[in-house]
This record gives sequence, structure tokens and C-alpha cells, in this order.
Amino acid sequence: MGTELNQALVQQALSFAPEITEERQAVKVWEDGTVEFYLYAPTAETVEVAGVGGYFDAAPLALLPDGNGGFYRKIENFPRGMHYYHWFVDGVKLFHPKAGFSYGCFETINTFEVPERGAEFYYLKEVPHGTVHLAKYASGVNGHLKECYVYTPYGSQKDPSRRYPVLYLQHGVGENETGWIWQGKLNYIMDNLIAEHKCREMIVVMSCDYAFIEGEEAVFFPGDFDRELMEDLIPYVETHFPVKRGRNYRALAGLSLGSALAARSVCRHRDKFSALGMFSGVSLYDAERICTDEAEKPDVVFFSCGSREEEISRGIEDICKKMRESETLCVKKVYEGYHEWHVWRKSLRDFVPLLFCGAETVEETASACCMERRLDEKQLSVQSMEEQMLFFDPVHRQIRFETDAQGRPAGKYPKTIPGVKVCSDGTAEFYLEAPGAARVDVRLKEKHEILAALTEQQPGIWRGKIGGLSAGYHEVHFIVNGVETIHPEVPAGYAGYNGQGSFACNYFEIPEPEFCYPQLANVPHGMLHMEWYREEENGGYRLCYVYTPAGYEKHAKQRYPVLIVESFRWESECVWIHQGKIANMADRLIAEGKMTEMILVMQKCSKRKEARIPEEIIQKYRLIPGEEHRAMIKVQDGSDWTSRRHQLAEQLKNSFR
Repeated sequence: MGTELNQALVQQALSFAPEITEERQAVKVWEDGTVEFYLYAPTAETVEVAGVGGYFDAAPLALLPDGNGGFYRKIENFPRGMHYYHWFVDGVKLFHPKAGFSYGCFETINTFEVPERGAEFYYLKEVPHGTVHLAKYASGVNGHLKECYVYTPYGSQKDPSRRYPVLYLQHGVGENETGWIWQGKLNYIMDNLIAEHKCREMIVVMSCDYAFIEGEEAVFFPGDFDRELMEDLIPYVETHFPVKRGRNYRALAGLSLGSALAARSVCRHRDKFSALGMFSGVSLYDAERICTDEAEKPDVVFFSCGSREEEISRGIEDICKKMRESETLCVKKVYEGYHEWHVWRKSLRDFVPLLFCGAETVEETASACCMERRLDEKQLSVQSMEEQMLFFDPVHRQIRFETDAQGRPAGKYPKTIPGVKVCSDGTAEFYLEAPGAARVDVRLKEKHEILAALTEQQPGIWRGKIGGLSAGYHEVHFIVNGVETIHPEVPAGYAGYNGQGSFACNYFEIPEPEFCYPQLANVPHGMLHMEWYREEENGGYRLCYVYTPAGYEKHAKQRYPVLIVESFRWESECVWIHQGKIANMADRLIAEGKMTEMILVMQKCSKRKEARIPEEIIQKYRLIPGEEHRAMIKVQDGSDWTSRRHQLAEQLKNSFR
């Protein structure tokens, strides 16, 4: 059996290329669809895995003891596609720190991928690769700082005068702005379609649907995303990216909840969008209005769903008939499957080629005004403490599915309790829901490890506290019945190697009163950019993150020095972002005039002795030539993240001075 899967299938949000040791992997997948699960749990009596629905349903699959403290099970012909799933140890739900993670179901959740036969359109291939940008904008709806992911096609940075149409693409309930990249593989789908000349070059914007307003009990539509889209997101994109303006150059689409939000906005703003995509549309009321009202119709409306989504399929067919009667171009696609990502990937693949196919028209000359909003410092502090790779703006909620009298979605979002609460006296309170657990502990990785037992103060709810903690970053491990787990509502990062293979960890923050640089602030924000490049040592691809200072995209002739920031081999290329807070620090230092404006390149350390900037980065970014304009940050091996941040701040201040 072949084991070399395409990198698109094995990457995860917390580590694009994790170090694989000789020990047994948590989930091992073969090309023929065989999957093996493994968990070391020497004190456990039973270990099970279960999906969350669809082809990997919630019925537990029992693993077998291997006689050495581990539990395993190998299953042939496992259902194809991307799967969310849970582990159960003696009946208690856990999240495996050494398995892949994404954000779904309103939590940090384990995921893995089984390749679909003949479906390689979302693979990482030998084609020119676009860039994914992580850009911050302020929401006027709830006063939060939001982050959107923006895909730009390869070559867009070479010709600043060239402009592109734009697709705004939304995620589903329980997911967020990261979903279309890590679960949906959007950047690879777009790269491949563009390389094969199957669609127009375009920019794709992925943002977070949630615009919850404090005190509001949201019903299905969380907050007022339509207002945030029209007043904040679109103006921001049109100010910071080379997009064509006007109805004929904008499209809006989404999956599940995102499809309902997209239909609502297209229905309300017929003069702003030329196309609508509804993937597994769960609310078709606004789509029906589009075809029955006399107002301007979209150029194309695309509906899709899985073959097992019978109710959605029937609703789509009814609306398609009405649209055809009103002479609206309507396309319906049904793919084998349930309400799952492999259906939505195919939806995107078939929707994108339909976009912006009409004759070129004159662009709108004026764009919407991008307002500079000053945000509440308390809100920025909350987000600073909880931002993570899987979620920039934290949401501690779940979904309760309901329908109204007409059968339309009317679910609500009950609040959940965050896993860690930091008090002003340096005490941290811990909370974990673990029904059926016999024991729950937390372990803090300090100068001296601290182990504390939580108590079951009410059935299934475990609580405890640890006092006397210092300010800064704290790595925390939750242990249930002797087995380590990731808390799904506590920021998750990368703990590195430590002789035990690559694994994730939870962490929390206690603000440092005399060291504010890691905190989000009311200053101009730079951007982070995800770049894929060839690794000469192993022939595969690597991912690096590039920071550009605020205003970089507007100053087309300005050139910058570059600073390389490497993570250790047993860490991830993303650790400097949310564990190191490097972008927050650079934003503040530049705004205060304490740091030279520069490009930062964050990459994983390779086996070579000298760090080298990937050629793709040299070509894409405006670097000042010459070795004197290049430098590398070195941090002490084994130092904690609080110390690393202090070292980083000093080196950022002193570089290129």
C-alpha cells in the first residue's frame, strides 16, 4: 500500500509539515482508503473514535488494545473525504494532541482526510501558486477587530496596476474564516483552475460570518453580517487590494449558513452583486425572493447539495423552476455525499468558472469609504488574550438547531464557558466539561511544572484554580483519566517536539503591565501572507508566513529590508504569529517609531546551516538588494514564549538601525 499522500491531504492548520517520528501516528491514511487509528492510553479500559455525521457518523468504533498500553484499529475502504471526529477514552470525549486539527462545530476539533478516487482538483500541484493574505479590519457592527483571508492569484504582485474581479465566499455554521483554506483547500482549487484556464483570474475573500452583538440573542443570522459586509468588509477590500469595482465584478457565495447570508445580501443589494452561489443552502427564502421580485436579477445563480441532502435538493429544485420561469440563469449540481466538505469543494470548482464571463464593462470610479474605526481597548485586550491560529476573534458558543412555523432555520447560539479565565490577581480559573470522567488535571509548563487536580463541582463540570502565576504566556495541558487532551475552547498552538513527536497544546495569556507590545492596539495593522515554496532538501513544498508593514500595498515603489525569523525544526512555521505575537509587536513598534519598516519572513528551520530566503519571496516582495539589508533573528533554544517575545522586541528595535 502506498503511503505518500499529496501534501494537501496531510497538512493541518497548526502545522503544514509536522515532523513525523518513528512512533505510531494518531491517524495513518493509505492511498487505497485504509485508515489506522492509534492512541496510547495505558490506564484506559476502552478507546473509541466517532465522527460527527455524514459518511463518518457518530456511532463509536472500538479500538483494540495492542498489549503495550496503546489502542489501535485499522479499517479498510474508509469513507472518502475530510472528516471531523472525536476520541473517547472510557466514554469521555477527548481531542488527540498528536492528530490534525481544524476549527469546526464551534471548537478546535480533530480532522483527517481520506483521498477521493479521481478527485485531484484540490491537490497541491506543480502550478504557479497564489498568495493567501491575513488582513485585519474593524467591524462597525459589534466593535470587534476581524480577520479575513484573501486569495490573490499568482502574478498579482508583479503588476500593481492590474485589477481583478472579486468573489466573497462565506463559511458554514460552527466554522470560521479559516475553513475555506484548511478544510476547503480553496487556494489549491483556484491555483489549479487558473493554471488550466478553466476560470478567470480573480480575488477571493473569506471572512467570519459572526457579528454577534453584546446582549443580543441571535436567531440563525448571527448579528448583522450584511451591514458588516457592505459597510466594513467590501470597503476594506477595495481600499487594500487590486479589485475591480462594480456589480459586474462582484460575486457572493457561501455554504450552509454562509449560503443563507449570501442570499440575504444579494437580495438586498441587487445592484452590488452579479452572481450568487448557494452550496447546501439551508434557507431559501431570500433566493425565492430573487426570482419572484421585479428587481434586477443576478447574471447567474448556482445551487448545489449532497445527494443525501434530500430536503435541500427538493427545495432547490422548486426554486430553480421559478427562476427558469423568470428567465434567471440557474445552475443546479448534486454531488454524492452529505452536508460535508467534499461536496462544497466540488461546488466551488463548478461555480467559479461561471463567474465574470460577460463582456468587460466600465468600473465604478468611486469605492465605498473605508472608515478608520477606533476600537474599545477592553475588547482589543480580550481578543489579544484569545486570538489563535484557528480563530482570530473568539466565539464561545454552540448552535441549537430549530425551525420557525414556516420550517425556516431559526436556531440560536447559547453561550459556553471559556476554558480558562484569568483574574486580576494572577490567578487562573480552569473549566472543562467532561461527563463521566473519573479524574481531571491541569499541568502548567512553568520553570517548575505545576500540576493541579480539578474538582467535579456539578455533574460533568470540572473546575479548579491556580494562583501566583507570573505575567506572560502559559502553556497548559488538560489531562482526563490520565490521557492528555486539547481543550476545544482554549487557544491552541504548537508545543513542538520534546522527544515525543509533534503535538498541539493549549495556552493562555496573562497581560504584562510593563510590556504591551504583544497586545492588539489602535494602530495601523500590517498584513500576514501565506506563501508556498519548493523545499530543495526533500522535494516537497513548504509554507512560510510573510509580514508586511501597514501601507505596504499602497507604496508600490518603496523597498524594504528583510528579517528572517525561523522556528525550530520541531515547531511549526506559524508559532511566531499567535504564540510569538510577532505581527502585533511589529505594528506597535513601527507605529511608535521604534522599529524600521521591514519585511518579516517566518519559516521552519531546515537542516541547512544557513537560513535562506525562498526565491519565491525574493521575487514577490520588494526587498532591498544586498546582504546588508538582510538579517536573521536568533532566539535561545528552550526559552519560553514570554522570554522569546522580549528577545524578539529588542531585536526588532535594533535591526537595520
